[in-house]
Amino acid sequence: MPVITVPAAAPAAASRTLGLRRILTLVLAAVLVLGVGPLVGPAAPARAATPSSFPDVPSNHTFHEAVTWMIQQEITEGESDGTFGVNDDIARAEASAFLFRLVDPDVTPPAESPFKDIPDDPDWYASAPIAWMASEGIINGYTDETFRPYRSITRGEMAKILYGVAEADFPEPSEDPFSDVDHDSSYAQHIAWMKSEGISQGYAGGTFRPGRPISRGEAAQLIWKVAGEMGYDTTVFPGSFAVSGSGFGHGVGMSQYGARAMAAEGKTVGQILGHYYSPAVMQNGPDRVNGNIRVHLVSTQKIAVDGSGQVRVRAAGSTQAPATAGAVTFTADGDQVVATLPDGTTKRSGSVALEWTGTRFWKGAASTVTVPDANGTSTDLVLRHGRVQVTVNDDGQLNVVNELRMNDEYLYGLAEMPSLWSEEALKAQAVAGRSYALRFMGSLRADCDCNVWDEVKSQKFTGWAKENEGPGGVYGTRWKAAVDATSQRILTHNGAVADASYHSSSAGRTRGAEEQWGNAVPYLTSKADPYSLIDEANNENVSWSNPHKEWTANPTQAQMAGAFGLPNVVTVTETAQNKNSGYTDWITATASDGATSTITGNQFRSRLGLKSAAIGTVTAR
Repeated sequence: MPVITVPAAAPAAASRTLGLRRILTLVLAAVLVLGVGPLVGPAAPARAATPSSFPDVPSNHTFHEAVTWMIQQEITEGESDGTFGVNDDIARAEASAFLFRLVDPDVTPPAESPFKDIPDDPDWYASAPIAWMASEGIINGYTDETFRPYRSITRGEMAKILYGVAEADFPEPSEDPFSDVDHDSSYAQHIAWMKSEGISQGYAGGTFRPGRPISRGEAAQLIWKVAGEMGYDTTVFPGSFAVSGSGFGHGVGMSQYGARAMAAEGKTVGQILGHYYSPAVMQNGPDRVNGNIRVHLVSTQKIAVDGSGQVRVRAAGSTQAPATAGAVTFTADGDQVVATLPDGTTKRSGSVALEWTGTRFWKGAASTVTVPDANGTSTDLVLRHGRVQVTVNDDGQLNVVNELRMNDEYLYGLAEMPSLWSEEALKAQAVAGRSYALRFMGSLRADCDCNVWDEVKSQKFTGWAKENEGPGGVYGTRWKAAVDATSQRILTHNGAVADASYHSSSAGRTRGAEEQWGNAVPYLTSKADPYSLIDEANNENVSWSNPHKEWTANPTQAQMAGAFGLPNVVTVTETAQNKNSGYTDWITATASDGATSTITGNQFRSRLGLKSAAIGTVTAR
């Protein structure tokens, strides 16, 4: 069983984030009233960041936990240069901005600044915060009508502020708490309290250095510890996680890496398919194996399809447009398609077909057309076979479809397995791909006027790029040979075309269909698949390794929290593992406030973009 490891965490107190923010507001307000300066370095617009991104606060830094907590509570952010500024003194203007973000009042900066040293610029990042504090009586500035936005605060002053906010009751010391803090000094009681409660132990050598300006890192540490003394939740949840696993894809049906390894060991196409799909059997398919299939390429408002040779268009109810060379531009106009040829000729109809020479629709010299932004990506898709059909969908967009003969045109462009792999593995892929497509050829999908899409939610179709792969098409020739060698062959079960689902590789066993889709299928059951994990094996005696045998992903705290719908995530635990395949069925996360959320392994994979739901470990970083 996979092991989910997370650091042990103390039970979190009830969440009191709003109360904690009020504490910090009082802290900062007190700082400002005293005129001793707030909690950051030189004034600069804050940059959103995560603790792990600060080069000056690595994970082993003294203030790492405190800084992480400050960031996670949205009390502060990093500096504009990508650092936290852990050693920088804290300044009044930035503290004003922090306090403003905490309270988030509805304030419009005044046209004229209330202080002589604050610019009359409502767009300056601290204008609204400073004006708001002045209007609320939190700070009145200095007697000379200045704000002194960059003045720093000392360690002794911070001790006094924190003592008051915590409403501490500590006797005045009869002895010096530190060698440089006399017991009768103005800060002695506050500093002695901090020492007694373990909030601060001063410096090595027994000094506290009360007159020293306090740094951002020190301020974060003190605020964090005082909040803990007051009973607030100071849990520091992980900044990110390391998730390990095995396999790639949904795990149902044939493993492609497994098929490759089996072929390398001398297994035939029949043995490979029999292993993964039994009791389904391979046999000749019906006549519609040689019929047409419609492949959706792209939906768009306007598209220009360029031809390497002559092109022409046919519009329903109209004559054929004259042949010409160049690009044909299609636009949507209501429920009509308007096709404009390179010579300016236009055709308008609810359905327009584009044809090019060298196809079974138009004899002549071999040529191609290029459909931009197709194939489920922003890349071009080059087509050698069939013709392009353009209609307008319900959203008023052009619906662009490639009409092909399934057996020797569509399958030639199916890019689901590298063409250099072993012959029997390629044959197994051809049979699986043919079977998969055949199941959708009985009717058209209403949302795309197609049988399949050209991307992986159906099967990856790259057209001429696959068929012509390699120097002179040498690699594509190997794939086409596998398609031709299996010709009419498909997988069936009880006389019906089988759902020949497949995936890249498993974690040592394939999954049952019920795990992935909720419905059991007699031939899509969990099968032993050690072949996916074999490191080296193929019939060309070239070393290869399955890159998905073991993998690691590093989702951020925000991504993990989003996946589980929690405010944050402290621990992650696998709560149920499938007894047949070993894939994760259910996985649970716990937040710092004790809230939990349980999702399926499939949801965990999908929401975090993981390679598979065969989870090995989840480790907090």
